[in-house]
Amino acid sequence: MNHLDEYLSFFDKVDKRIRNERITELLAKAELTKRADFVSGEDGGPPAKLVALREALVPLSEEFQFRSLGEPQRDEEHQTWSLSFTDTQAAVRSIDWSLAASAEYRQMMVKYALIKDQLEPPYLIEYISKTVIEVAEDEADAAVEAGEATAAKPTRKIVRGQREPVEKANARELFEYVKEQGKRDYQVQRYKGLGEMTAPQLWETTMDPAVRTLLQVKLEDIAETEHIFTTLMGEDVEARRKFIEDNALDVKNLDI
Repeated sequence: MNHLDEYLSFFDKVDKRIRNERITELLAKAELTKRADFVSGEDGGPPAKLVALREALVPLSEEFQFRSLGEPQRDEEHQTWSLSFTDTQAAVRSIDWSLAASAEYRQMMVKYALIKDQLEPPYLIEYISKTVIEVAEDEADAAVEAGEATAAKPTRKIVRGQREPVEKANARELFEYVKEQGKRDYQVQRYKGLGEMTAPQLWETTMDPAVRTLLQVKLEDIAETEHIFTTLMGEDVEARRKFIEDNALDVKNLDI
């Protein structure tokens, strides 16, 4: 599920260029990951993967009423092939090496490779079947320890209810459903800072030595550190915006 979450995150970034989730799904399945996937075949014609992708796009072109779906075109300057279609808004969407070489596309394909064997809809979510668990009562345990009981310990029964399997049509619906089910028994609270927590909350989330993690931070390049700090916290808005744009796709853990 973590891999699926990361895949969907990069999927959304790629889809901002395509503007059609069904086609973006086809891109992942086509696995156009290398420049060789966009260069001519042995006969000098368009690459096989691009031809196969166009064939898969034909029914979608009719379903979504695209204005046009072109044949693969060769870019003589870069010696690569591309495929374009014009959507209902008259916007031209191109599938080419420039797209496949982008950071978000490459990250999407890395995550896709980890879970592609599981990305075959429909998805069936099954629950634990109805079971009866025998649990010893605390009082019986105490009696046995004191040597006061020789009979079998009394027990109580815990019954887990049975639920019908749930079917989801696509990976996004699957992820959202599982996430919502996982949150059912939890209450999520957000704080601007540690000072807003009560003492028990602060101990449970931050201060308990049994579960807390301490990380050592080293400043190996004081000059570069000062430059980055000034860029992010200073008054030069344009420099800050450029830094964020240049590094946005490389962020792994962002604390907002």
